[in-house]
Amino acid sequence: MDFTNRNLKEGDPEDEKERARRMSALHKRSAERLREMLRRNGGIYIKLGQHLASLKYLLPDEWTTAMEPLQDRCTPSSIESIEELFLSDLGQPLSAYFSSFDAEPIGVASLAQVHKARLLNGQEVAVKVQHPALKEFSSIDIKTVGVLTNIVAYVFPAFEFTWLSDEMQTSLPRELNFDIEAANAARVDDNFNKARAEGNKSTIKVPDVIWSRERVLVMEFMVGSRIDNLQYLKDNNIKVSEVSNEMARTFSQMIYKDGFVHCDPHPGNVMIRPAPPGSPSPRNFEIILLDHGLYRELTPEFKLDYAHLWTAIIASDEEEIKYRALKLGGTDAYQLFASILTGRDWSVVQGAQLTKKARGKDEVMTVGDGLGNNIADIAGILAKVPRNLLLLFKTNDLLRALDEDLGADDGSQMRTFAVMGQYCAQAVYDADRSDILTTLDTPNLTVSLIAKTVRSWVKSYCGLLFTTWSLDIFVWWIDLVQSDSILSQMLWRVGQLVV
Repeated sequence: MDFTNRNLKEGDPEDEKERARRMSALHKRSAERLREMLRRNGGIYIKLGQHLASLKYLLPDEWTTAMEPLQDRCTPSSIESIEELFLSDLGQPLSAYFSSFDAEPIGVASLAQVHKARLLNGQEVAVKVQHPALKEFSSIDIKTVGVLTNIVAYVFPAFEFTWLSDEMQTSLPRELNFDIEAANAARVDDNFNKARAEGNKSTIKVPDVIWSRERVLVMEFMVGSRIDNLQYLKDNNIKVSEVSNEMARTFSQMIYKDGFVHCDPHPGNVMIRPAPPGSPSPRNFEIILLDHGLYRELTPEFKLDYAHLWTAIIASDEEEIKYRALKLGGTDAYQLFASILTGRDWSVVQGAQLTKKARGKDEVMTVGDGLGNNIADIAGILAKVPRNLLLLFKTNDLLRALDEDLGADDGSQMRTFAVMGQYCAQAVYDADRSDILTTLDTPNLTVSLIAKTVRSWVKSYCGLLFTTWSLDIFVWWIDLVQSDSILSQMLWRVGQLVV
């Protein structure tokens, strides 16, 4: 790709364009070849391709775009192999469990496929069955990916993608055990039910698990559509802005409150439906969360550091961003670290514009070019960060991509950061309050210590109130300005005159 080897002159604008065109063609050709290899090998290799598709902050567009078809276009296993799996794993045929079982799957993913069936008592269910061939080859495939990445890293010392195979070796064995997925589903459902009992309403619906085995999962059957089906949303009078807002609330609760996070929220794993009668949802819809195989549990210390990091980013506190990037990610390249995390240009973060300025096409191109020119530095950061943070990078990117797929308006993008800021403020206050209560519970309290503790509590509580109220007012303002009311039109005109 060197200029001199291609009869091109470095610095010449036309030759620069030609080199960029050739580079793009090379990326596209190579990515498509890799995708077809992954598709042919199936299973874990498709899972690897799906992970590559989510690395938009690292890989060129040609690569992530080429890998996207692997997210929802997988080859199904035959009904005969499914019947053999039931006989080998459960000792009985399908007819012993179901009065009917549709041979054609309603969904096919990299590790499993889902069939519609009916239990012997007549209840309709969704049956998730692992691809039978995975059991024989999964351990070999995981080791093969590890060996290949290590060989490439040895030949090319600057190659720092061994974390990708390390992550697969940690996550995949758990994803391949559906008993673990059933436990995850029950736990996250319990978390949202507890939040509702505390007065925090939620649109989330987790399908009930009826029973599970290592390679079979039977759940209640849900009728709905993929969350990014815009026509379905329109037909059911579901507002895109509200969907975006509720997704932000859902994952903020998981990260900052519960510390138990679904780390694969691509559109194929999230459904939506109109809220049925008796639903606890505060909206006219429910968000159905599927595929609970990939979760991460966050320690209280990690949650607090992560909340402090996002609080600093939203407030543009550069010194705090620098400190938290070093503490959480082990890197002093805090500007690049913040851009990876937010998907925004550093100038936007530095100017405290996350909740004031939506990401436009120009910024997307600027960020893409900037990150593309720093691939080695980004790979170095990803090689150092804790695995939990790595999956949160992925989760953030998937949620941003979902917003873009939905065509969420500028207000929705800014609301997302406002909602996150409120949850971060609550997490910081809860930690401060816990420390204060611990201090008051110690023996030999003095008057000066009590006075100091009370001042700390007042300061922390006032900080919480200021942050939550100011962001509430901000969200109210966005909703008002974007509504069709006469007042909103007047405010818009006033704003135009002021500008």
